[in-house]
Amino acid sequence: MGYGSSSSTGAITSLLSLEKPEMRDKPLKVAVIIPTMNEPAISKVVDDARQALRHFDTEVIVVDKSLDDTPRKAKKAGAIVVTQKESGYGNAYMVGFSSVGPDVDVVVMMDGDNTYDAYEIPMLIDPIVNGPTDVCLGNRFARMEPGAMNARNRFGNRMITGVINGLYGLKLKDSQTGFRALRKSALDTLDLDEDGMPFASEMIIDARKKSMRIAEVPISYRQRIGEAKLKAYKDGSLILSLIIRMVRDYNPFAIFLTIGSLFILGSLLSGGYVVYEWLMNGVITHLALTILSAMLFMGGIQVISFGLLADIITSALRAAKR
Repeated sequence: MGYGSSSSTGAITSLLSLEKPEMRDKPLKVAVIIPTMNEPAISKVVDDARQALRHFDTEVIVVDKSLDDTPRKAKKAGAIVVTQKESGYGNAYMVGFSSVGPDVDVVVMMDGDNTYDAYEIPMLIDPIVNGPTDVCLGNRFARMEPGAMNARNRFGNRMITGVINGLYGLKLKDSQTGFRALRKSALDTLDLDEDGMPFASEMIIDARKKSMRIAEVPISYRQRIGEAKLKAYKDGSLILSLIIRMVRDYNPFAIFLTIGSLFILGSLLSGGYVVYEWLMNGVITHLALTILSAMLFMGGIQVISFGLLADIITSALRAAKR
């Protein structure tokens, strides 16, 4: 069954194997959450989302903090409008999640500036509806319109994604995408606290630590309509800070292992020179270097042991909270 395409980009949505709602025990219900702050394109975004999901039981929730007529336009287009009292990207989604009905099966997240093609929502939720996926991300780099993302943001995204992949054993291409879908049952188990842009990374990291299945699909990405909300340097530093804190709280062994391994490597290098001198000359003249090598090696073993202990303690604490 085809689900249409966006005439503004000409992007063709693949034929999917999504079942019609009437073929299930109960109609599949999808909630689309869109945070907004003065979005000129909101009418089109809401209308496209509703059209893309016309075969499903759908609710579009706009979490608004605008000073213009964005909420009026969203409501006229058929969205449920919820006012955001606090500030922040993460806070907007937390408000949206709390507004989702109890019978919702899949939750979709997307922006209100028309950068994402709403007609690709069926492709985004397909791995969740017809597969084992819990969280599905849209990879913007697969079909990015020229000028949609500047070089600085592109570099920052690649760097943050690389760090997350390296620390958590993932193979993502776009960890900071704002176009993603989650199984509602999986969403209910996530522990999310970040109010700002680090929210996107926190979701992935927590999902990974809870052994959720994360998938990625290629999507289109267009130039936005309206003012950009991302503050590259501030938000980038906050995201990296979040990653470090999440490693500390969820996987301390990674930090201790790295530090301990550096200590042991240093001991092997310095100790290797001492052994070489002894083999060549039959004497050891660098006593201080010998002592340093031994201390580095013992210190490295201790640091790694502390990491194992910290990992056991944090795992026990997380298990106790469940």
